[in-house]
Amino acid sequence: MLAAVIAAALLPGCGGPSIPVAAPTSTANLVFGCNWSFESTSQNANFAYPDTNAVYWVAAVPDSIPSGDKIEISGASATARYFSYEIYTEDGVSEADLSDAQIFGQGTTPADAVTSGQSYTVSIVYSTLETSSGTTLVANPSVVSPRAPAHKYLFYRLYLPTSGADELSNLPTLTYVAQNGTRTPLSATPDQPSCNFILQNIQNTISGVSTTSSSSSSSGGSSSSSSGSTTAVSPPAMKVFTSSTGIFQNLDVTYMFEETSVSLGDMLIVRGKAPAFATGSQSPQVRYWSVCSDRFDKPTSVVACVADQDATIGSDGYYNVIISPQTPPSGYQTLFNYLSAGADAFGTPIYRQLLANPLFLQSAKNNKDSLDVSLTMGAYYPETTYCSNSVFSANLSAGAAAVFSACQSSEGSGSVTDTGN
Repeated sequence: MLAAVIAAALLPGCGGPSIPVAAPTSTANLVFGCNWSFESTSQNANFAYPDTNAVYWVAAVPDSIPSGDKIEISGASATARYFSYEIYTEDGVSEADLSDAQIFGQGTTPADAVTSGQSYTVSIVYSTLETSSGTTLVANPSVVSPRAPAHKYLFYRLYLPTSGADELSNLPTLTYVAQNGTRTPLSATPDQPSCNFILQNIQNTISGVSTTSSSSSSSGGSSSSSSGSTTAVSPPAMKVFTSSTGIFQNLDVTYMFEETSVSLGDMLIVRGKAPAFATGSQSPQVRYWSVCSDRFDKPTSVVACVADQDATIGSDGYYNVIISPQTPPSGYQTLFNYLSAGADAFGTPIYRQLLANPLFLQSAKNNKDSLDVSLTMGAYYPETTYCSNSVFSANLSAGAAAVFSACQSSEGSGSVTDTGN
């Protein structure tokens, strides 16, 4: 659910010594020394519910700069389904973001993919009065870093990148532009001690990440997440993650989630109508959607995800995803996708929608404040049910919808609580 960051970058061979050796001597050293200092994917930084189809590059920027100065990001639109920039405080709380749709003026149709190869320049300015829009990303200078070196994080996100778009050699350039016009590339003066301190701070932030979820009494009611124990219930119900202060949360995504336990059924099935996604050949309802199997307990890691383009869609337009600790009974492959539940007893399946078209009234974003999102999202609501292997097998020949209905009819009620991380 939340973007991951690389603790592994502290290891030898990933950008310098693993222990910080000295405090930074100036803001300039910090700014010029940590230009796209590390990459984060679910393979090298499986923390805070990353989507397996996303890549994140992280740079450090100061928590304040002299008035009139700015930082420029220059590049060409990535060969990817989506890219964006987002600034976070040192503690991982989002301050501002710009999606590719905003950069290229697609605010009315953000679900449409941006054409690759278009040049752009984004300016990072520091202000308590301005708001991010167009090609201006606004950092808040009044939110200061609580520990040295003083910094914020700049994330460059890519979903489903191709043609090397996520490789270091193809990343946008960062330039510090002083009020007098002096331009200094941020990679010009490496300062490894500063970068090491920042990487250590990221590790400290991640070690404190925790996410509990308060349950809603109504089916599909919205909720936000915090930390502690969790209770999985049967029948289960997805709810919307409504907090805007999640650790390294992508503000372009609307998340839906629930708490589950393998003790409540042999498998969990997630079923809903598939929104049209951006492929360049149709009018999309969302830029991207996915279903992921995630662990609840720290470090809140992802097990597996199925992206929209890889989902098995039935003739009725519905996706059907099985999440189970064991491979489902034979024959499931033609109608269902399968995601392992992993080794943990408790999980947090996550359904994502990225950049919904405002006219898509049944999107998760348009219904995040609904009292009963399962009603207002209609067919697009991701229904879930526990099922036994025997009921699944007995109804498989009748189709995915019949399987889901039979599973719902046969699942019992109950709950089980996970008492600790």
